[in-house]
Amino acid sequence: MSVLPNLLIQWIVPLASVQGNDQPDHRGVDYEFGASDTNMTIEEASQLLTNWIQQKPGEVAAQKAAVDQYGKLFRPENIPNLTEEQVKAFLLFKNNKHWAGIHRQSNIYADMDRLKTALNVLLDETLPIQDRLDKITDKSGPLYIKGLGRAVLTPILMCVYPDKYAVYNRISEEGLNRLGRNKAKAIDSFGNRYVAINEACHQIADEIKQTLSLGDAMFSLMIHGDESPLNASIAGEDESEIEPIPKTANSESFVFPLEKYLEDFLVSNWEKTVLGKTLALHVEDEESATQYSTDVGPIDILARDKANHDWIVIELKKSRSSDAVVGQLLRYMGWVKKHRAAVGENVRGIIITSEPDDRIKYAILVSEGISFYTYRVSFDLIKEEPA
Repeated sequence: MSVLPNLLIQWIVPLASVQGNDQPDHRGVDYEFGASDTNMTIEEASQLLTNWIQQKPGEVAAQKAAVDQYGKLFRPENIPNLTEEQVKAFLLFKNNKHWAGIHRQSNIYADMDRLKTALNVLLDETLPIQDRLDKITDKSGPLYIKGLGRAVLTPILMCVYPDKYAVYNRISEEGLNRLGRNKAKAIDSFGNRYVAINEACHQIADEIKQTLSLGDAMFSLMIHGDESPLNASIAGEDESEIEPIPKTANSESFVFPLEKYLEDFLVSNWEKTVLGKTLALHVEDEESATQYSTDVGPIDILARDKANHDWIVIELKKSRSSDAVVGQLLRYMGWVKKHRAAVGENVRGIIITSEPDDRIKYAILVSEGISFYTYRVSFDLIKEEPA
């Protein structure tokens, strides 16, 4: 596994605005859970899963092994001995084989005693599941831990009780929307919403004659298609070929190509970037809006303006053509305007690339509400003298 992402964090410099308007973020709003514009039948979804099972038997086996492994780790009798390193490992996709992006929630294990107390409540089968979840996610309650939301709590439930509890996150929610099976109500408590989601997932699992875990995989395939992390090679997902590092013209420093790690860095260090001064990451049930599922593709990062609550769509160029990234940004902005923005809330966009691009600059001249940033990361080798 490459250690580059960890090193890059030490060398990142503030993003520099190249051209455009003001910056963006946070204030979650309530909206009804409605039907998706991209509907799918249960037969079509089931076929996606069947194809994946046939084409990726190694990944299927690895998923099952991961559920078994973490089911044992998080069993109630083992919680007293749970370590920070074990929790960190579970949050990584390369280990859990199911859920990407949850590793960014470092607050979860900052206080292990508090986490263990919350997990003991979560796994206490003598209490109704909705009561347990509401108690843990009550922001004014003693068990609340920032970041410990549906995207982490429900995978733990699935691992420990794989035949009883389904996963509730943005992917499963959108999958149920597309199937017309989401009966959760936005006005309900988190615990009651989970009960509705869990019942729907059980019904689907029975219909397609698959486990809840494979039903969860089906949702990922439905939403992300070929870009689903399940279609990546599990064995080599964290391996990356490091390109030759170009030497800068005037110093012995170097500039790293950062596209592969930029999103992770931005989200993990949001408040330290120039964007974090005026924008906040959009959060739903303690789940930061990265790779945010929409009917027209996943938004890299969704944020809110701290001052006026505008919605901000952030797209990273990531080797795409300039025309493609501008087109995608406008498409996502339109989707947010229709499906998320309330009356009086505007939608703005940000494009981030590794270097200035005149094609993007010309495009945003006639595209209202779009800003353009570039980034640079550098490092120096410093010779140390012998002791």
